[in-house]
Order: sequence, then C-alpha cells, then structure tokens
Amino acid sequence: MDTTIILISLIIALAGFTQGLTGFGSALVSVPLLSLIVGAQTAVPIAGVFGWLVTLPIVWKMRDSIQTKTGLILFAGAVPASFVGAKLLATMPSQYILLTMGIVLVLSSIHSMFSTQPLFKKTSMPITLGAGFTSGVLGASVGESGPPVIAYTSMQPWTADQTKATLSFFFMLQMIGANVSFWNEGLLTEEVISHVISALPAFAVGLAGGMIGYHFLQKYKIDYHKLVHGFLLVIGCMLVFKNIGI
Repeated sequence: MDTTIILISLIIALAGFTQGLTGFGSALVSVPLLSLIVGAQTAVPIAGVFGWLVTLPIVWKMRDSIQTKTGLILFAGAVPASFVGAKLLATMPSQYILLTMGIVLVLSSIHSMFSTQPLFKKTSMPITLGAGFTSGVLGASVGESGPPVIAYTSMQPWTADQTKATLSFFFMLQMIGANVSFWNEGLLTEEVISHVISALPAFAVGLAGGMIGYHFLQKYKIDYHKLVHGFLLVIGCMLVFKNIGI
C-alpha cells in the first residue's frame, strides 16, 4: 500500500477519535498533519469532508441534548462567512489568521480553566452570530472552524452532553456550506476524493474509539470542560509558535 495513503489514514483515524471524544477537533488535528503530506489546498478539503461525516452519528446519538436555537444562530452567522473563507484560501496566506486564532485560544482557555463561573449566563444573539461568522471564515480558509464556537459554547452554563451535542450539530450544518464553497472554488479535486475514500475505514475505527472514550469520561466523572480547555490551550500555543515568525 502507498505510504501516503497509510499516513493519511492514520491521521484521519486520530482526527475521528478526537472528534468522537470531545465533539470537535478533527480539523485541528488533521489539517496541520495532512498539510505536511499533501499541502494545505488538498488537506483543508479532505478535513472538510471528514469534518462533516464525523458529525452525523454524534448528532443522531446525542440529539436530545442539542441546544437547537443556539446552534441555528451560530450557523446563520457561518453561512455567508464560508464563501469569504473559501476565497481567502484560494488567494491569501493563512499565517496571519492562524496566529490571531492562536492568541484568542490561549487567552480564552486560560480564562476558562481558572474561572469558577461560566462567562455567559445566557446566549446573546450578537455574540452568537459573531462566533458563527468567525468560525465560518476560519473553516473555509484554514480548515479550522472550531476555536471560536468551542470557546463560546464552553463558556455557557451547559452540561458536557449539551456542549458536545450543540457543537456537533453546528459543525454538521456549517460543514455543508464549507464543502459547497470548496466545490465552487474547484478545491474538491479527484485527488481529494480519492484520499477520502481510501481513509474511510480508518475514519470509522477512530470515530468509534472516540465515542467509547467519551462514555468512559462520563462514567468516571472526568472533568470534560477542563479536558477541552487544556486541549485548546495546547492547540493555541502550537498555532502561535508556528506562526509567530511571519
């Protein structure tokens, strides 16, 4: 078997596991690693396709915990932004966006890890729309739509199930728009589709493992929110250090 196919499959399995465990993170894991193998303009669409597929079983399983109104408002903000982001991917270097995102992640994660109260007592329409718009731009431009909405939802007074379910619901809707944008920009090439098909078995195994892992997190009462923000802090630091030299 081709070494490239094996490496891509391993990366997609890890991404599926991460998403199944936390409700987010497939693109945060897969885009930087895939970019080392196939380049950003191929890596982002691959992550986009799997980023949509990974949400379907999670949304179905956790449908009773979805905060539907908030998810739809986030999506409303993300729809027009996806087309803006796809245009940026085709025309603009992504380092500046990634550096800004990393700084925001570090600050929001540190705040949330040491705060004893959620930042928001209830959802706010302008802030929710803004988080959705920012997510849409990042999702279609650098393949990492998660940080704005992850930070926003994790600051709500929700349970772990409500946070994970709402994130998955939003990503399911948002990635439809992102993938349409990729198609419009000619980024869903034969190479992308071929890699997606080859990595499907690894994706299924990784996703199942992540969902089982989430079950054990809840069973043994491991702090889901601390885990999420610790992961975000690491990702934020990586983004800052990677892009600080621009």
